[in-house]
Amino acid sequence: MKLIFALLLIANLLVFGWFKLDAAPMKVELQSREKNASAVKVVTGKLGASPEPTTAAEASPEPVASSAPPSSSPAMTSAPKASPTPSATVKVAGHCVRWTGITGEQIDAAREKLRTLGISATETSSGESSKVWVYMPPLDSLEAAKAKAAQLAEMGVTDYFVVNNGGRWQNAISLGIFSTREAGERHLAELQAKGVRSAVVRDRDDTLKQASFNAKNVSDQQLEKLNKLSLQFKGSVLRDLACAR
Repeated sequence: MKLIFALLLIANLLVFGWFKLDAAPMKVELQSREKNASAVKVVTGKLGASPEPTTAAEASPEPVASSAPPSSSPAMTSAPKASPTPSATVKVAGHCVRWTGITGEQIDAAREKLRTLGISATETSSGESSKVWVYMPPLDSLEAAKAKAAQLAEMGVTDYFVVNNGGRWQNAISLGIFSTREAGERHLAELQAKGVRSAVVRDRDDTLKQASFNAKNVSDQQLEKLNKLSLQFKGSVLRDLACAR
């Protein structure tokens, strides 16, 4: 039985081998697989994009011209904008001064001296219409009166002068003459608020006639001469003022 099975197996192998050797070899036409190879295109993953050629020369990306305007290169900078010219500061030429403490017959002489120096000044006088006087009573000496006046300046009092005419009110310190007692009392209250304690108000019966002069645009040369001139008028005071802009 085993012998018969072996013989049949050998017979089958011989028949299979004969058919294999007798069969004609299959020809595979590779050319058919390459049909229209030049028309083959590589499709990219972008929808709607045109396929690129498969050759190395054609497959290299071409530079794409952009429709957007080119950005400015670092070397091409815009011209700097001219900064606005600052407006010129209004400056008052020369000095602004106030000459006070001119009394009685000195007023006409001071007015003439100012005219001679070429200084245009505004005059303020307290004449017959003045009714009350705010002042500090006469001190023991002129030096004491000047020291008291310096204290007034430190307190912020600006309108004062030392009486130095040799009369009844010698060494008194005048703090203003007013046309009404109400105005005098109001000024006295302002002085007391600054710390002035010895000032008083009195009716104008024998008070001094006073005048002051305000001037601006005073040159250095005129100021020097005016300083020397003010020393000739006893009791007068020459002060620098802040010029109004």
